[in-house]
Amino acid sequence: MMKNSTTNIKDGGHQRWVRLILALLSCLLGMSAEGYEVHFGQTQVEVEGIEASQWTDLRSMLMDQLTLNGSEPPGEPLADDLAFFVRQHFIQEGWPDAETSWKVKRGWIYLSVKTGRAVRVGTITLKGDMPVPEEELKKYFMKPTLEREDVDRSNPQWVMRDIQQGATMIQRRLRAEGYLNAEATLEPAPDVHADMRRDVTVEIKAGPKFIFGEAGITGSPPQLEKLMQAEMTQTRGTPFNEAKVQQIQKRLTSICTDHGWLNATTTADYTLGKGGGTVDVVFRVQAAERVRITRISPHEAFSKGARRVLLAKFRPLTGRIYEAEEADFLFKQALDTGMFALIDTKVLPDHGNPAAGDLHITGEEAKPVTLSFEPGFDTFLGPQMGVNYKNTNWRDTGNTLAAELSYSMAGPVGFVSLTNPAIFNSQYSAATRLALEQFNRFEYDRIGTSLSLDVARRATQALSYSVFISESANTVSSTVLTLPQTGPRNYSLANVGANVMYDRRDSKLLPRKGWYVSARIEDSTDILGSGVSFIRTDLRGAWYIPITKKFRFATGAELSTIQGATAEEVPIDSRVFNGGPFSVRSFGMRKLGPVTPGGTPLGGTSALFASAEFSYEILPNFEFAVFGDIGSLGQGNNSSPLSYSSDFREAIGAGLRYKLPFGPIRIDYGHNPNRRAGEQSGFLHVTVGFAF
Repeated sequence: MMKNSTTNIKDGGHQRWVRLILALLSCLLGMSAEGYEVHFGQTQVEVEGIEASQWTDLRSMLMDQLTLNGSEPPGEPLADDLAFFVRQHFIQEGWPDAETSWKVKRGWIYLSVKTGRAVRVGTITLKGDMPVPEEELKKYFMKPTLEREDVDRSNPQWVMRDIQQGATMIQRRLRAEGYLNAEATLEPAPDVHADMRRDVTVEIKAGPKFIFGEAGITGSPPQLEKLMQAEMTQTRGTPFNEAKVQQIQKRLTSICTDHGWLNATTTADYTLGKGGGTVDVVFRVQAAERVRITRISPHEAFSKGARRVLLAKFRPLTGRIYEAEEADFLFKQALDTGMFALIDTKVLPDHGNPAAGDLHITGEEAKPVTLSFEPGFDTFLGPQMGVNYKNTNWRDTGNTLAAELSYSMAGPVGFVSLTNPAIFNSQYSAATRLALEQFNRFEYDRIGTSLSLDVARRATQALSYSVFISESANTVSSTVLTLPQTGPRNYSLANVGANVMYDRRDSKLLPRKGWYVSARIEDSTDILGSGVSFIRTDLRGAWYIPITKKFRFATGAELSTIQGATAEEVPIDSRVFNGGPFSVRSFGMRKLGPVTPGGTPLGGTSALFASAEFSYEILPNFEFAVFGDIGSLGQGNNSSPLSYSSDFREAIGAGLRYKLPFGPIRIDYGHNPNRRAGEQSGFLHVTVGFAF
């Protein structure tokens, strides 16, 4: 007895939870304890016997009928009408045996539905003219049916309006091919088979075909004639249809507006013959006056700091003819500041003058203050944890104040930076940064502080450059490494240098095609008088080539050299290194080249790296890649920035990439085909970002 009693208690509790969950779902879906409810004025209707997926369309139909009924109280005539329309609705949806009963009780109308068995699409027969392959037309016919939610693609349900739309899709497809009088007549079978399938026949009458003949342009600005004629040469001999004419009109108008004729319009004249054939078209462009930007007007709702940044970023447009490409470039620069969630620009006549433009800027500022915590893992630094603070409009100046503190197996790193995105209200940005770092990953411990100033400009969509100065104070300690191995133990480096990049990639974070080259030069001198002085140069580039939609090839190379000093005269962390996830991948980070018995990479004065990679997208955003790397590390006193060692090392391997908005998570294994004494056979890398 005790055992049975316990079982009953558990079952009762389980049933109560089920009822509670169903009640909550019913509230969300508009379903009562018995069925689905709809209310309008004094009328309250409850429907039972249907599924949740059927309610949305049915509710919409009921609301239409109740709206037509107006404020009249519910009664038997209305209930009978609603039952009739519900039955017709389900018949149209593919339940030919649907029945609906009704009753009126205590001011409510109760409808009970018995749908019966659903009709499925049977054999589809196309007859008549077939200027387009029959299988293609059948796909167009079935498209509305197969796009339904939760559809059984192998046994789709017959829904009359989808079948009718399918015939319309065939008609539209034929008209796109130039058969402007095409008709597709639907002939559903009068009876349903015993297996609840209904056949359908579509009779097609294509009619005559029309094709583009001569296409002329009148009224186009002389500066745009070549661009517009290029549009025309692509149309001759192609199927004629009105949609394509409208596309050309929009394109011609767009060409005008992109180059400053913001009030341009385009019309088209043509005559269709009864028997089809070629159709000559004349496009008439009315360009109106060309607009010169005379004013930049950020909306008053923007903060003081945001208005300052917007005025500075869009200032180059002032006094110049409007060009969409230039405006889009400045638009992206404003978004890159991180201050704005949304920016919208519109050129309005300045004081009623159609030739003078007021660039009116509206939009929405991003949340200025963010605080985030970021865990991570890297095969070199190990587990990582960091906290980041950012204020993109510090004290309403438009400047960005940022701070970060992170910790990894190499030690803590922290910095504070202040960035002015429009220094002196110009196109230049300036960033001041104070950083503190401890590095104890190997057999030495380095503690360093640095202060830097970087002034940068993005001159064009592809070209950007910067100049920088910095000062760092560093202390290196080790009980294992010798002074020649670590270089100077206490040093304070003053650095001055420049960067330049020309970037034609389609994306900096997830490139599929394009290329880039970059160069950096840095002059470093120890101001404490140790005599350390050297110049470092870095050259880097990559090329991305899509072979198919899913198959991609990429290649990249980098050369870094130090001139004016030997490796022993340069502080250990200022030397160049090779090996790791961004260079020769058969070695651990920095491990290509001389390494102490305790595993400390000693680096050198020149590093060369080149790589080639094929990747294939096996799932959306998920790629498999194979690669080959080659590189070397030299330690001599180089006299040229192009110097490098000819002692090359290789890697062959494979990896996986999963693409995320901030770059791909990358897992690579690089095999060492010419392993030397003391070296591993290969290395596994887990990191973020492309190798080059």
